[in-house]
Amino acid sequence: MSNNPASRLSGFAVAGLMAALSGTTTLLSTAALAFDISASANKWPGAQTTIFTGIPGASRSGIPWSVALQRAAGQWTDSTRFNFDASPLYRDPCAGRGPGSLPENLNGMDFRDNVCGTAFNSSTLAVTVFFTEFNILGTADIVEADIIFNKNLNFDVYDGPQRSGSNTAREYDFQRIALHELGHVIGLGHDDSQPAIMASTIGNLFRLQADDIAGADTLYAGIENCDYRPVRFGWVYGRLEPGDCRIQQLLSGGSDDSFVDVYTLDLTQDLFVTFDMITDGQLDSVLFVGNANLGALRVDEGSAGNCNPRLSTRLPAGRHTILVNTYSNNIDPPCGVTNTGNYRLSVALQSTELLTLSGQQSFQGGTADATFYGGVTTNGGQSYSNRVSSIQLFDVRGRIEIDPRHQGQPGFLAAALITPQGEILVKNTNGQLVAYQPDVQLVPVSERKVLAAVEDIDVLSQFRAAENGISEIDVDFYIGYGVDSNPGELYFNGQPINVLVE
Repeated sequence: MSNNPASRLSGFAVAGLMAALSGTTTLLSTAALAFDISASANKWPGAQTTIFTGIPGASRSGIPWSVALQRAAGQWTDSTRFNFDASPLYRDPCAGRGPGSLPENLNGMDFRDNVCGTAFNSSTLAVTVFFTEFNILGTADIVEADIIFNKNLNFDVYDGPQRSGSNTAREYDFQRIALHELGHVIGLGHDDSQPAIMASTIGNLFRLQADDIAGADTLYAGIENCDYRPVRFGWVYGRLEPGDCRIQQLLSGGSDDSFVDVYTLDLTQDLFVTFDMITDGQLDSVLFVGNANLGALRVDEGSAGNCNPRLSTRLPAGRHTILVNTYSNNIDPPCGVTNTGNYRLSVALQSTELLTLSGQQSFQGGTADATFYGGVTTNGGQSYSNRVSSIQLFDVRGRIEIDPRHQGQPGFLAAALITPQGEILVKNTNGQLVAYQPDVQLVPVSERKVLAAVEDIDVLSQFRAAENGISEIDVDFYIGYGVDSNPGELYFNGQPINVLVE
């Protein structure tokens, strides 16, 4: 991970389409796709932006320029991961580009006889001028992109091969030029090695090609550019080492070749979450927490001491991304000894209510319209956190909203835990935790009763880890229920109730 400051204006760049024509016929090639993604990996946060398409007037064939722009934007939106929100309003593409001006962060477009004061090259059909800001990953976010079409040339809107206009002057298809320039807005560069709208010179293509689509999809693939795995509350063990994904792969460009492990965390509700990363004191470690589109929320290097990162932040419901990384250059001794090494990441939650447990499982593959809740409390339910100390007394609590079909039926409740070694312990009708072998034993039962609409389960009460010889452990609890009419079936939570003793 680079050490660039966030939100610092990096200026603007220009990309455009030339008018030269190739004399050869373009045929679909079987060669590998060769789209060009800028080495800077500049892109829009969230894979979307709003463009203002309200250029006044219409083409010679009667199609309004704004309609052609919206059609071009629609091709990118319909065919790729990127989304253009096309507003019919007008915005001046040169506003905010004078000396000392700041970008308006509004994407305008129009015909001009110059590029905001700079003369067009005689063979230039249009240019895209964009502003970027550095982000915390060391690349840049595009914050504004404006398209200026060369007013000195003749335009119409049509499909098919290019044609000449009246008075022997070439008449250019405005829509395919807009399609090309919108590719620059997305962040793509030119590609002349494959049939592509993003070729540096205009040709007979007027629709997006496979190479264009692959380029946009790769640029905005996010974590799909790397192997990634989901994390749960509790401990995650890993190692940064050669063979891992690198930041430049994750971002589809850039120069940062540091190793990165990529994780996802899915939350069913808003939670305050703490991430602690423990290393051997040698790894130059960086911990990044962002949204599903790699938008940065928090980054930390060593606030827990001894080169160990710690992040505590409130996260909304949904998917989040966690990156375990190093800096591409050792910049902060003594935490800059090595960019490879082992680590343990702990994920802990805090909440004022029981956690809604996602997913559902059953012994026989059946389904139930039931909802499972669970949590760990040290204060009688005033708050919940999966992390406790070895000397704290804590309770593990569960709650099940029973399927309406099963309410009022004779049935049973069950509670179990799985140790780090994979051993299963179940709570019997005497309240004791006993070993369980699912392949040879019946469905475990902790209590038999007529099922109510809501069943509360005291899984573990007033337990102190130290009194049982435990100083550290990561263990998962499960709760479930069944009905006597189908005694071999048990419905239980997919996401465990985690207890992390540290």
